[in-house]
Amino acid sequence: MSASQPLSTLDLHRHLVVRWFEEVWNQSRRETIFELLAPDCVIHDGGDTIEGHAGFAAFYDRLQSEFSEFRITPGVALAEGDLASLRWSVTARHKASGKMTQITGISIVRIKDGKFMEAWQNWDQAGLASQLA
Repeated sequence: MSASQPLSTLDLHRHLVVRWFEEVWNQSRRETIFELLAPDCVIHDGGDTIEGHAGFAAFYDRLQSEFSEFRITPGVALAEGDLASLRWSVTARHKASGKMTQITGISIVRIKDGKFMEAWQNWDQAGLASQLA
């Protein structure tokens, strides 16, 4: 039996993106925000910009206050150079209405030294709004 091969940088980047969604959203591990995001990370969320640990923690806390029962299902994870991308779907219960919602999105992350330096994400905001109408 041969020794296992070490993971390539691209494999590690794909793993980090999947780990982010699994731990932050599925396991509600808020501390992972501070482990994986660089302190000066900039996240482009559609037309909004989220900056650093404090900015993302506030975004996370707001979503946690509005939704429960998060379940992220990762789709295809791709990596090239210092970028990794993940297509995902999420179900979550809207606390105010009790409605179970389902949306899809995609995230692209620039990674350096195991930290997210910059990210771009787009998700179906119109689809979520129509489910809550």
